[in-house]
Amino acid sequence: MAGSVGTVVRTTWRWLLDGQRAVRIVLGLLLSVDAGLGLIHIVVMAGWDAPDIWRVDMDGSYGEAYQYAKYLWLIILLVVYARHERRWPLLAWIPLVAYFMFDDSLLIHEQIGHWYATQNWAFGFGPLRAQSLGELATIAVMGVVLVAIISIGYVRADTRTRWIFRVLIALTVVLLVFAVFLDAVHGLFEDVRLIDRSLGFFEDFGEMIVLTFMVVFAFRINVSGGLPGFAEQDMPQGAETDAAANARGGSEVVELPAATRQSLRQDR
Repeated sequence: MAGSVGTVVRTTWRWLLDGQRAVRIVLGLLLSVDAGLGLIHIVVMAGWDAPDIWRVDMDGSYGEAYQYAKYLWLIILLVVYARHERRWPLLAWIPLVAYFMFDDSLLIHEQIGHWYATQNWAFGFGPLRAQSLGELATIAVMGVVLVAIISIGYVRADTRTRWIFRVLIALTVVLLVFAVFLDAVHGLFEDVRLIDRSLGFFEDFGEMIVLTFMVVFAFRINVSGGLPGFAEQDMPQGAETDAAANARGGSEVVELPAATRQSLRQDR
């Protein structure tokens, strides 16, 4: 089982990047921003209590705004592919991606968890506080609805689109490991400063990396290959090199401006 999973991962990885210059460039750009934001977080947290805007694990930070942009790009890329290829079942992913984006920005499951924890009848479960339990229950209910929508889309999809579904499902599971499981573990150590800060960073930075690969995957299903920029095959008219012009014949008659022709006649 582990061997077959590893084979599928390697095959998908090669499909994603081998010979895909445009995809590698986009991946490098997105990961460079992820790494930069993560490095800034580590540097400022090691030196002092950083303003929230520089911390990837805080609401309203640059890192969170960057995540919103990636969610939007993912939605756009899925819509573009579905429309261009007429594979409409893929749109079943839009509600899930939109929920992730709005849940991050509006703190939906946190707000419901807080409301639940303030009720007289609220209770926890084992090591889970009432708020953590409320948050997990909210995610579970929304998950049932969103999984049902994706399941309907999968059943109605063709073979190629089902493969896209399976890759997105795998990436979503990894994303949820950081967003749900690690978040729940994080809630157990909020009173231990070092563990709290470390888990908060790994939780949000992990989400950033996984979402980057989701965007790159959606980009890859829309494009294939990519010539080097400003290659001979991609030259606009008038920007070709002398070698390219000579290759086309090099004996073209050049039309002189009227004023120049008149001047040459007078010189005679």
